[in-house]
Amino acid sequence: MNRRAAMPAGVAGLAAALLMVAALAWRALCPAALPAAPPAAAPAAFSATRALAHAAFLAQAPRPIASDANARARDYLLEKLRALGLDPQVQTATVSSGGRDGAGNARLTVAVVHNIVLRIRGSAPPRHLPLILASHYDSLPDAPDAGGAVAALLESLRALGQGAPLANDLIVLIADGEHAGSLGARAFVEQHPWTRKVGLVLRFDGAPGPAPLALLDTHGGNGSTVAVWARLDAVPAGSSRGPGGAADPSPLRTIGLASMRFASPAHSVNGSAAMQHGGEAMLALARAFGARPLDTIAAADRVFFSVPLAGALHYPQRIVWHITRVAGALCLLVCWATLRHGATRIGPLALSGAMAGALVALIVLSAARPGATYLLAWPLIGVLMATGALHLPQTAALSRHARAAILATGTMPAIALLLPLAAAAWTRPAAPAAPADSITYLADASTWKSYWLDGAGARASTAAPRTGIAFPHIAMLEDDSTPARRQVAFALTSKNAAPTIELRVDGARVLAAHLDGRALATQRGGDWTLTLHGMGERRLHVKLELEGGASARVHIQESIPGLPADAIPGKRTHAPRGGRTLSTDMLVLR
Repeated sequence: MNRRAAMPAGVAGLAAALLMVAALAWRALCPAALPAAPPAAAPAAFSATRALAHAAFLAQAPRPIASDANARARDYLLEKLRALGLDPQVQTATVSSGGRDGAGNARLTVAVVHNIVLRIRGSAPPRHLPLILASHYDSLPDAPDAGGAVAALLESLRALGQGAPLANDLIVLIADGEHAGSLGARAFVEQHPWTRKVGLVLRFDGAPGPAPLALLDTHGGNGSTVAVWARLDAVPAGSSRGPGGAADPSPLRTIGLASMRFASPAHSVNGSAAMQHGGEAMLALARAFGARPLDTIAAADRVFFSVPLAGALHYPQRIVWHITRVAGALCLLVCWATLRHGATRIGPLALSGAMAGALVALIVLSAARPGATYLLAWPLIGVLMATGALHLPQTAALSRHARAAILATGTMPAIALLLPLAAAAWTRPAAPAAPADSITYLADASTWKSYWLDGAGARASTAAPRTGIAFPHIAMLEDDSTPARRQVAFALTSKNAAPTIELRVDGARVLAAHLDGRALATQRGGDWTLTLHGMGERRLHVKLELEGGASARVHIQESIPGLPADAIPGKRTHAPRGGRTLSTDMLVLR
């Protein structure tokens, strides 16, 4: 074929490659076109219409732990579960956690949580390990998140009840206190007998916006769970690279032979299609894992990822190093060919250096995070194969356009894998900020005055009216001091039954601490902070052992969602979105 005849073929090849690139780019950058939710569904099928009715109730107000809205949400869920003929129970437990913040200060939390738990007996013998479906019903103080996940779980349980029973027992956990350090999940793991023998845990957390259900990560041997996930009719997006950011802190990772964590769409008036897609996937997962024995569910890990237009792909993680070796061999051959045919030009040297650098990065990634190697391995192999093909004798006579088409084809893996990642990073919603007009009412016992605080926490120039909000009630019980140590004991009562109480000690190191006789963790340096949730109007006995020879201050702050009705003439504010109320006092130890 002469050059003139090869020109049209090269133009056609280049045009086809460009069209394919454009299609993949469009598919990656645009939201997936989910099928519309059907107006009516069969009794045993998932219905977004029914699920969104639950989500609408949960989205009425934020539901932080121990708040009135949290209690209303719990009562609603219990009522709906009992209407399905189920027998939900409330696990009420006191649980604690502790750690350090970024400044090295000790931050401890003690909470009374109220988990909703139920067990549906399966048809298999009792020795079969159960399946757990888990979510949470509390939310951040300023955002009613996770309502979509809980709503989809309710509708999935209704649909499951319309068909034959699952083979395995099904345990359902709708935890409290997820946003207070996963304390509800911790109470379930540490104190509930159902966690002693578990096969698989499927967790569904909330996600901002109406995005489809997505697989965030897996724990335990994921070989079998990934294979089931990839066979779903509408496979949720996901990858073994993990969600990035902070590690998953949930104690639920520690139970069961394996687990999968999904991000479920939040409630949205335009999110019926996303709710339908996510709910159908949740129901399909429950049926698939509920029908198979889970005592062997843990299997060798697999690398898995979603590709636009191709669906879910996966392969054993053990072959990651084989793929890396293939990439290394290709890199050596292509670098040798590139330098051999153009060693006097800077272009080949730069290209060879870039490919070698990518190979080094792939080797490091294979050792550190094998589940994420697909992001670099397949784009690198694609480019290497296309570049190597250009050095073959058969391609030497091709036109410039045909050679460009070959190179464009080699970039397809990079476009298919990296462009969606870039698009997701570009469009990821930021964390919800406090409304610009948010306001806080502060009752300060140290000045016996009240103030308005703006959204940034700064005091306004005018004082606020006094209301029926009570100050923290402190009764001193003991104050014994020596040059080395000082023991202080006091009783603390919230007359407001505040959902959250915070105690912070500064000026002296806390050597030991007890709450109602329960030992609490301490730390060598920095301030010491204790956050309490759900204590109601209990009389709390606090005992602190401080470093002697220095004065100290114990700051006490009660936090209540909403604003006091009698602080705003002619108005009543019930919803937490209207602001928050703080009542503070300070215990000065001289």
